[in-house]
Amino acid sequence: MAALIFRAILSVLVIIHEAGHFIFAKKNKIKVKEFGLGYPPRIFKLFRHKETIFSINLIPFGGFVQMDGENGPEEENIDQSGSFYEKSAKARLEVLLAGVLFNFIFGILAFTVVFYQLGIPIQLHNQARIQAVVENSPSFQAGLKENTNILAFNANEQWIEVNNIVQVQELISNHLGEILVVRTSLPCEQEKCPQEYEEHEIYLRTLEETPDNEGSMGIIFGDVIFKSYPWYLMPFMTIFHAFKQSIDLGVLILQSLWQLLVDLFAGHGVQQEISGPIGIIDQANTYGFFDGGLLSIINFAALLSINLGIMNLLPIPALDGGRAILVLLEKVFKRQKIDKIAHYLNYFGYISLLALMIIVSFNDIRNIFK
Repeated sequence: MAALIFRAILSVLVIIHEAGHFIFAKKNKIKVKEFGLGYPPRIFKLFRHKETIFSINLIPFGGFVQMDGENGPEEENIDQSGSFYEKSAKARLEVLLAGVLFNFIFGILAFTVVFYQLGIPIQLHNQARIQAVVENSPSFQAGLKENTNILAFNANEQWIEVNNIVQVQELISNHLGEILVVRTSLPCEQEKCPQEYEEHEIYLRTLEETPDNEGSMGIIFGDVIFKSYPWYLMPFMTIFHAFKQSIDLGVLILQSLWQLLVDLFAGHGVQQEISGPIGIIDQANTYGFFDGGLLSIINFAALLSINLGIMNLLPIPALDGGRAILVLLEKVFKRQKIDKIAHYLNYFGYISLLALMIIVSFNDIRNIFK
């Protein structure tokens, strides 16, 4: 089921991405020969609209929009008036980068829907917020409440303040099997918690006494809250924060890719886990994206859409970013020289991406079995 949901989400995102290319190609009066879901060979033709064939193809990940003159002047039977090759650099850049733009727009709209329904996620700093208390756990028996902060512990007749989740975890690990007094705030209102507090006597279970998938105290911490604004502000705040979330996520992905390159060139090997479609399905299933209802799936689709946009923006031959770089290089070098190397670079890029997909998929399968 997770694989089917992922396949459906990816198909929608690919259609959105390729729709960007298609719409901007039409805007610039470029003839589109085929709009394909998946990569060739073609399995069957869905339908034909004017000069464009809409098709389903064998390789299930990805898609394409095939434009007249896309492969350069050597392409046969080019309609000069509708040729991609004959259009201005500005028009070609618009078409090449439209897919990335549409992925970002979808990501922003999807985050907007999630934030409007759940509230805007706000990161909590310097707080150990109790999100949930496990039934029949020591915290449940001690009377700890959800949406309160752990403030301090009394250990060895000395109060030790804690300001974040890590400090709580470190203190607990040093006092397993002991009875301590824990000080908690009264229920919090959004980010703010009252100055008043309560004190509870609690037993910290040892590792042997602690059930699987629980901690010693039996609480679930939360470092994010969902904040709501008055109805007249909520639409604007959700759009603003959805845009910010998309930009922050894009920057985070680029930073991770840069760190990956630094590690490789420094000879440290790959320090991060790189996942392909199989690994993404497994991780999404592990973290419950597919079990959290429609909003969780929409949130996952937004994450995946931003990721897809960033990956296509990379300056790699055969990807949109790489092809856009070649168009920009026409300002520096003669176009004939760019044309000579573009075909070979794109061919090399396709082969490299296919090889990378095979390697990453093999690595995903190995990690799952491990």
